[in-house]
Amino acid sequence: MRSLYHFFILIAISSLIGACQKSSTAPVPPHFNEGLEEGINLGLAANYSNDQGIHLNPYVLAVENFESGKVTIETEENRYKEHVKVVAGEGYKSSFAGEHSWEEGHNGPTCRYPIPESAHEGERTAYFVRMYFKYDSSFHPYYGREFPEDTYDGVGVKGFGIYNEQGPSGKKNPCDGTNWYGVACQFVGWGPSAKDVANNKFLWFGHLYSYNPDPKAAKAAVGEIKISNPSVGDKPYRFSIYSDPYHYLKFEEWNCYEVGLYLNTPGRNDGEARFWINGILQSRATNMRFRDIEDLKPLTVHLNLHRTTDDFPHTMKRYADNIVIARRYIGPTVSSAQDTEP
Repeated sequence: MRSLYHFFILIAISSLIGACQKSSTAPVPPHFNEGLEEGINLGLAANYSNDQGIHLNPYVLAVENFESGKVTIETEENRYKEHVKVVAGEGYKSSFAGEHSWEEGHNGPTCRYPIPESAHEGERTAYFVRMYFKYDSSFHPYYGREFPEDTYDGVGVKGFGIYNEQGPSGKKNPCDGTNWYGVACQFVGWGPSAKDVANNKFLWFGHLYSYNPDPKAAKAAVGEIKISNPSVGDKPYRFSIYSDPYHYLKFEEWNCYEVGLYLNTPGRNDGEARFWINGILQSRATNMRFRDIEDLKPLTVHLNLHRTTDDFPHTMKRYADNIVIARRYIGPTVSSAQDTEP
């Protein structure tokens, strides 16, 4: 009888151990903890004054600082070269910047940087893109004329992001773990507003969003998630995650924006999406499942020049600088160990 009792005890212990092993996940690698501190987080860029030499870092995939006087970063069909003008006198602590402009009747293309196969080496891979932006006063639906007090017209423009576009993608073909997904930032504005942070009564800010198969499972470790209704079917496949409070931008000021995609183990909800402004973590979505199959890794970084709203009767401009694409958190540029101003 005692032997039988011991037998059942052993079976119970074995089952408990098996259950624990089954539910356990791989330990979080050190690079998943980078960029999570309170305040300004320094990253790879902290070792390179004004980003000089950062292209030599083994984790860096591509750099564009416009200081050659022309666009050098490679994108499919040379779209970034074809649609970005390098201008003097507008750079971030430098001589040159890239000018993004939208004339009336032109909403702009998506420019894709192809991620090299070498970027996928190692366990628990992660991908980052950082861009500095300065929006000028032309980025406004009523630039050059009186702001109508009774109008709430909005403006939207894509920023940049990290994507897999394997297979047909689009709102009519939701991502399901075997096709496309992405993590990116978008800039939106609206008015009128009497807030002090408004630009001529117009509010403007950037936020993180993601297309993925399981947005309802995602958790907001920082910020607030709002799930979008699906365009087709009844299963959501996109969410936006907003900082709390919003970080409103001011025209004619430079800000540093960075997006991070932490790839999940196939079929598991252990991926993440993160968004920083000037090195300060604004939003962080955990428990994310981008893919169910092994070979579904990010393929491109979008340097987006696409305006998402209707045409406006003037040319709208913003300036870009200090673009870095990497496999580790990048952080804001510094001139010294103490200089972390945007």
